Amino acid sequence: MPDFTIHEYAPLMDSSDMTPEDWQHIAADIKAHYDEYDGFVILHGTDTMAFTASALSFMLENLGKPVIVTG
Repeated sequence: MPDFTIHEYAPLMDSSDMTPEDWQHIAADIKAHYDEYDGFVILHGTDTMAFTASALSFMLENLGKPVIVTG
């Protein structure tokens, strides 16, 4: 099995309360750890998952590694 790390945000929040600032935080974490992993999996509530995925697709354009958003 490949190595992986679980990074959990505290406090946990309901996805319906997410803001663009939260999306920026996720994108910044991915960029900060880009060289350490072959891809990224984001576990997310379903209320705003589509919004988060869309925002990240623009923030991480041309990333070169997969980012999976799932709930």
